[in-house]
Amino acid sequence: MNLRLKGITMPAAILALVMAPLTQAFGQTGHPLPRIEGQSFAGQELTLPQAASGKIALLIFGFSKGSSAQTGAWGKKISADFGTRPGFALYQLPVLEDVPRLFRGMVISGIKKGVPENQRERFIPVLQGEAELKRDLQFSESRSDDAYLVLLDRNGRVLTEFHGPPNDPLYSQTKEQIEQLLK
Repeated sequence: MNLRLKGITMPAAILALVMAPLTQAFGQTGHPLPRIEGQSFAGQELTLPQAASGKIALLIFGFSKGSSAQTGAWGKKISADFGTRPGFALYQLPVLEDVPRLFRGMVISGIKKGVPENQRERFIPVLQGEAELKRDLQFSESRSDDAYLVLLDRNGRVLTEFHGPPNDPLYSQTKEQIEQLLK
């Protein structure tokens, strides 16, 4: 069996070998995204996936302080390529439920200081439902410093889930998928 990829025909076995490293990073899709409620850094109350309704949306979750490098890198690259595109929304969601309440305010304030004013409406700290999110995103303690990403269609359905840094193959695949969805 031969498959066509961007005008190139290749045997399915070769395509499988080329795509294997990428597909290992992707989780199962088809489950509904848990309802996520929170107040953005701009002070707006938002509920996802409803707030992204009618748009292609990429949600970037970070579960540890160490994940900020990957979540930030994803956010910068995606914003540069799609930040001004109509029909696209990017949300960054630091998951902070496990941070002791005594320190949450300081942690949120510290993160907020590093977010430019024009991006604060899309940053939503997640303060509840962490266990459900970890289960649904196939979170692993050994990959706790990874960025976990969810791509939603215009109806808020999960299209793709994956985790890791925005390396060339993973970012290229994500960018291509978003481009196709925005057409």
